Amino acid sequence: MSIDKATKVVINSPKKIRSVKGAYKVAAILPDPQIGFRDLSTGLDPFHDEKAIDVALQIIGYLEEHDRVDSVINLGDFLDLPAQGRFEQEPAFAFTTQHAINRGHKFLQQQRAAAGPRAKIVLIEGNHDKRMEKFIMTNAASTLGLKKANMPDTMPVMSLPYLLRLDEIGVEYIDAYPAGAYWLNDKLRAVHGSKVRSGGSTAAAYTNDSPHISTIFGHVHRQELQSKTVFDRLGPIKSIAVSPGCLCRVDGAVPSVNGATKIDGSPAVYYENWQQGMAVIMYKPTGEFFTELVQIDRGKAVFRGREFTSKL
Repeated sequence: MSIDKATKVVINSPKKIRSVKGAYKVAAILPDPQIGFRDLSTGLDPFHDEKAIDVALQIIGYLEEHDRVDSVINLGDFLDLPAQGRFEQEPAFAFTTQHAINRGHKFLQQQRAAAGPRAKIVLIEGNHDKRMEKFIMTNAASTLGLKKANMPDTMPVMSLPYLLRLDEIGVEYIDAYPAGAYWLNDKLRAVHGSKVRSGGSTAAAYTNDSPHISTIFGHVHRQELQSKTVFDRLGPIKSIAVSPGCLCRVDGAVPSVNGATKIDGSPAVYYENWQQGMAVIMYKPTGEFFTELVQIDRGKAVFRGREFTSKL
């Protein structure tokens, strides 16, 4: 049997790629900024990374200009609230909660400015955000749920929705951690998350536990993307779990089991196995969606062929 040359094929120039602008909704996903401070002799030292936050806001602004942002979803641990936590208290935590609340409100205002007035902004409660409620339950349960006089439909005064002034800037708060979830469509949910697999993929734990749905989650501060396909009589069922990373500092500033402070109260440098970033989800109400993970590294990101560098 002889083997001849391949049949000649003429390839025409490829057609232009069709724009999908307007065909999909656009969600910007912002993970775990852990907004908080230590009050040191040199001034307020933040847990959140201002440069990473600046880059994320730039990308939201770019998306709004070129595609239109339909929603900005904050995955939780928006505030760190170490002074209300159950772990060892550092003296530098004292009197920093108000500074964190002020910075958190400003960050939400910045999101509104970048995404535009019609975008939906969602804040999902994380385990750190819930610290204030637990602190009050433990130390002053009789004050939990107190509201302004004769205003029964308002939020309790010692709650994050009230303190962050969410109603004034049109932010939806999803409480009830860890059960709270925001559904982008019937197949895709956003949660803060409660799973952690320090020795492996947390994303795989979500696809293994819930192979019939897809999950965007925070909590672990690592960038992960895991896919799994199962099937039923009607055909394949594909699930994806995505962790966008974090917007907090990764150099030991955030109080953690691996961190430590020096004799002057400042945090020792310790590089966590955390990665900064965000995600962009293009989705349809029918259940279809596509995910883009954006890596942010030392105040810089490359997204859709453009470089975004912090101005701070």
